[in-house]
Amino acid sequence: QGEGSAMSTPPARPKVKFQKDRAHVTYKTKAGKRVPGASTVAKIGDDPSALLYWAWDLGKQGIDYKKAREGAADIGTLTHFMIQCHLRGEDADLSEFSSEQQDKAGNAFIKFLEFWQAQKFSTVDTEKQLVSEVHGFGGTLDLVAKDDGYVLLDWKTSNAIYRPHLIQLAGYEQLWNEHYAFNPIERRAIIRIGKAESNDLEVRWLSDMTPYWEAFKCQLALYRAFQKLPKNGD
Repeated sequence: QGEGSAMSTPPARPKVKFQKDRAHVTYKTKAGKRVPGASTVAKIGDDPSALLYWAWDLGKQGIDYKKAREGAADIGTLTHFMIQCHLRGEDADLSEFSSEQQDKAGNAFIKFLEFWQAQKFSTVDTEKQLVSEVHGFGGTLDLVAKDDGYVLLDWKTSNAIYRPHLIQLAGYEQLWNEHYAFNPIERRAIIRIGKAESNDLEVRWLSDMTPYWEAFKCQLALYRAFQKLPKNGD
């Protein structure tokens, strides 16, 4: 064949398996001090009554809430996994999931792709781990994208968007802006992926994060106060 006549084959995309038992992330300052994650801080003092009612209601129906939670989480978790693989240029290995789970997650994934393409985003960073030296907490940002400015997107696998999700997002935005002050977050949204149903994908845009950041700082102070309590309860 003459020079330049051969067609180049694009490199194969790496195939990635879902890791069920991923190690818990530990956040440390530059000095080596361990600090809490934003997800932990955002739950401090939160009302657990909704979760308790859900478990109680399942019990009335004779359903083990632990098995229900694990089975339902598979759909949302699988969708999240498919999205992250797509954004990193990888192929998700779905062999460990049932055909029903793949179908339901696939429907939600298609819905995400429609949203992504309509927004004309490009990926800046995924699963970015940052630590605030100023405030003493860390976090892993699901996705920072870009259109005319920088956009923070956070995934939630749940049946609704709850207040701790909003407070956590404010913490993530603070982390990014502290490290990248010249490219601050201009827009932010929570992308909720339902646990069990097909096409259950919700995008909620948020404007003023100031009250949520104020709440985050108060919860962070409460977390530190709890850490100083005597271990024996005296």
